[in-house]
Amino acid sequence: MKNPGHLFLWARLAEIVRDGSAGLPVTVDEPGDLRIETGAGRPFASVRIQLHHVGVYLLPLYYYPYILPSSLESKKSGAATLRFTNEEDAMIGELGTLIERCLSTIGNY
Repeated sequence: MKNPGHLFLWARLAEIVRDGSAGLPVTVDEPGDLRIETGAGRPFASVRIQLHHVGVYLLPLYYYPYILPSSLESKKSGAATLRFTNEEDAMIGELGTLIERCLSTIGNY
């Protein structure tokens, strides 16, 4: 874990991703690192603690960037990456909507 100070933020984000991805296989679930795959074994989502942020990596965003809600545009830091630094960030609540949109793409990427 690169920064234990982000553990509470990671736990909050990981819970949202885990709950939204219910039914998909969890391949890694340890403090600071959550990885979820599709039933076909393709990467779906990952939540990892980095040095200065917690990254939420969603492979469907790479293939379908238009599914990102406009409210989360400011959090995007890569083709399929969202960057969070504060557990009180109001935009965290939008993550559930994005996970739902990502689920609709399974089997198409």
